[in-house]
Amino acid sequence: MSPEVRQAAVQQVIALTGKLRSESEACRVVAEQIGVHTNSVRNWVRAAAEGPGLERMDATALRRKVALLQQQLAAAAEMNRTLVETLNEAKRIT
Repeated sequence: MSPEVRQAAVQQVIALTGKLRSESEACRVVAEQIGVHTNSVRNWVRAAAEGPGLERMDATALRRKVALLQQQLAAAAEMNRTLVETLNEAKRIT
């Protein structure tokens, strides 16, 4: 599918989501209309929601993204260490 068709499908899903019961149902309806699998349309909607892909980002934006991801990773690692310490302490007590 061309990028234009994908974008039109995403816009149609967004428009239909408020009228139908769910985004999944909107994806199904649009997929049937253009002759593709529902998951294809769902993936296009997700990709559109995530913003530009890495290949379209400039170097400055990529550096910011990497820095943010490194901060998130460090925070997750610290939480894991804290959880392990808490679990180990709980085991020692019991």
